[in-house]
Amino acid sequence: MKFFLWLTTLLAAQMSLAQTMSPDSFARQLAQSPQGQLIDVRTPKEFAEGHLANAVNLDYNQADFVQAAKKLDPSKPVFVYCLSGGRSRAAAEKLRELGYGPVYEMGGGYLKWSARMMPVVGVQRSSAPAQWNAQRLDSLVKAQSVVLVDVYAPWCAPCKKMAPIIDKLATEWAGKAVIVKLNADQEKKMLEQYRVEELPTVLVFRNGALVNRKVGFQDEAALRSLVAPAE
Repeated sequence: MKFFLWLTTLLAAQMSLAQTMSPDSFARQLAQSPQGQLIDVRTPKEFAEGHLANAVNLDYNQADFVQAAKKLDPSKPVFVYCLSGGRSRAAAEKLRELGYGPVYEMGGGYLKWSARMMPVVGVQRSSAPAQWNAQRLDSLVKAQSVVLVDVYAPWCAPCKKMAPIIDKLATEWAGKAVIVKLNADQEKKMLEQYRVEELPTVLVFRNGALVNRKVGFQDEAALRSLVAPAE
């Protein structure tokens, strides 16, 4: 019985050293930890294209990751993220083995963080004026049988992944369906109008009515199914 209690306590203590959190919880915990050490374990190229403020880049796939990690302060909490969660999970385990704790890992990584339109640095945001308003979009959706609205941002990782598919379908569907791109940096009023809280968001209008909304990356098959004729 004593051994069971000891083992349970040990496992609970180990689990507390590495916690996976949603981006929102991760941000709150980080804000409450002024001495927290924020580590981005992606490649330098990924880091240069955008990262969380005050993050330090320690590439998990580099041979010297362990040596670099040993320079962290073991008395302070560590916050780890990568692109989508795989590398940060492995990095968190390695840091726990090295004696660091607590180690907070961001579930969903930079993809989820940027999709939630949470603050990042190292990206170029558009300062161009808005091109759309509710009246203009309303006129378009009433004049066209099918309109697909892609709400995106140039710095949003899943948006960039989906962009080539959107461009391909825009060309293929010419004359059959209209694709509208709304840059989230420019079209803030439109985001409020349609309650867009995450990027990318796809809105589908059919015969003047909003009939579908999809949040997050959509592959080609999913996008095609959204515009396929209703049965």
